[in-house]
Amino acid sequence: MKGSDMPSLNVQPSEDLPVEEMVDLLRGPATSGWPAGWHTWPAAHEAHRRLAREFLQAIPPCPDRFRGRGVVICAGGHRLFTNGYVCATLLRKMGCKLPIQFWHFENEMDDQMRQLVAPLGVTCIDATAVNQGNPRAARSLGGWELKPFAILHCPFREILLLDADNVPVVDPTFLFDTPEYRVHGAIFWPDYGRLSESRQIWEICEVPYRNEPEFESGQIVVDKVRCWKALNLAMHYNEHSDFYFRHIHGDKDTFHLAFHRAGHEYAMPSREIHGMDGTMCQHDFQGRRIFQHRNTDKWRLDGSNRHISDFWCEDNCRDALRRLQERWSGHPFRKPALDEEERALFARLGGKCYDYRRVGYDHRVLELVADGTVGRGGATNERFWCVNRHRGRIVLSILGDGQLTCHLSEEQGLWKGAWLRHERMPIVLTPLAPAKSGP
Repeated sequence: MKGSDMPSLNVQPSEDLPVEEMVDLLRGPATSGWPAGWHTWPAAHEAHRRLAREFLQAIPPCPDRFRGRGVVICAGGHRLFTNGYVCATLLRKMGCKLPIQFWHFENEMDDQMRQLVAPLGVTCIDATAVNQGNPRAARSLGGWELKPFAILHCPFREILLLDADNVPVVDPTFLFDTPEYRVHGAIFWPDYGRLSESRQIWEICEVPYRNEPEFESGQIVVDKVRCWKALNLAMHYNEHSDFYFRHIHGDKDTFHLAFHRAGHEYAMPSREIHGMDGTMCQHDFQGRRIFQHRNTDKWRLDGSNRHISDFWCEDNCRDALRRLQERWSGHPFRKPALDEEERALFARLGGKCYDYRRVGYDHRVLELVADGTVGRGGATNERFWCVNRHRGRIVLSILGDGQLTCHLSEEQGLWKGAWLRHERMPIVLTPLAPAKSGP
């Protein structure tokens, strides 16, 4: 997606649409016009195969501008910034001297947040601005897609990508000097599951079935120059996340399949995950614990963080959280100043309930409270709402924990758009008639 807009298709595609016409549609920007279940169409499978072949043949040589080693963390918004702060603090506590970058989307980072991490040697990068300035802007960029995008566009040649909710328990710099990394130029870590032989994604990506672990992308070590072709193909899969994420869970196996499709080998430690409550522990090639990924129990700034048995360095993490609490309110959303037209729309939309439909997934009643919060039907990704202007248009924006979830534009009384994160499903917000009062 170029920027955050999600236009609709001019034609309504159907299962019998010729593959050539479908390929032409898919070459354009990501849209919200694909019907539910389109990812199962044989024509859609073939269209994406052709696009990937075309893309592979057209990958340009790696530019000669990447230098050195660095850590990249996607840490925009209230929740991920909190976790990223802990991660960066622990990196420095363990003696890591590599430069660190926090990548984020527009409106996810303010000057105060940048100042808070500057003493840790962290530079904050607005991926939205990077994408807008790119001659070949990403077709789709939101949520999981940010990880391969940050790898490709950061200034480092050799990258340690860490999820914000990952806690290093040693200085991980040594991974760049392991024999396994020197041979392959890439280290990935195993996830719990394995893609079964019956999954359509093998045929879609033209990769022979392999009985091997899925990737767990909470940590990746990669030499961008040596792995340029595979990394670009992973980004291509993510740019078409509206299709591929229906077949695999997020970004992690876009790397897995792209490396195989591009014919690039990688190293993987043999020790399986040591699972704890809400946490996945990963190891080095000697079986020693090096990362603790709190993927389902992220750090919370409000202090309601439960103790996890056998979690190393917990005191250091809690000390980092206390320091952050002392300096930052952590308020995930500040309503911007509105002009007259925006104020009128805010007043019209607020205090009402809507049918919030995630097309192809589910729907529920969503209450837009007049104070800019989401009442009934609110969830992690739908906690706040606001009215503002985006690329010259007035839009209704829904946010969750400080991260932008979607921009919706009005079309004949309905508000339409798509999630900018994760599954990127189309969204339709329909006003509900107010309940009639009793006699």
